[in-house]
Amino acid sequence: MALFLFRFYPVLLPLTLYLLWFYLIRRRAMKKGEKLPKFSDAPIFLLLMSSFIIAIICFIFLAFSINDNGHKGNYQPPHMEGEKLIPAQVTP
Repeated sequence: MALFLFRFYPVLLPLTLYLLWFYLIRRRAMKKGEKLPKFSDAPIFLLLMSSFIIAIICFIFLAFSINDNGHKGNYQPPHMEGEKLIPAQVTP
């Protein structure tokens, strides 16, 4: 779950900030009696590109932050030798 939030929470940050800004701008326009802004008035391309760039940065950071804990070896699946079943094993 933590990896899911780490991967996707930062990507949603620009959208969340935009929605908060949009809510505040609409509220201010309603108080002043001005024309309400439309959702399509926003710089959607900039919003999407910033989310995309944040996602790339998070995936790169995630790739460098995961280590393999030293699990090196050769995996041998279970197999038959004669009539005997040999279980799976990892040999160094």
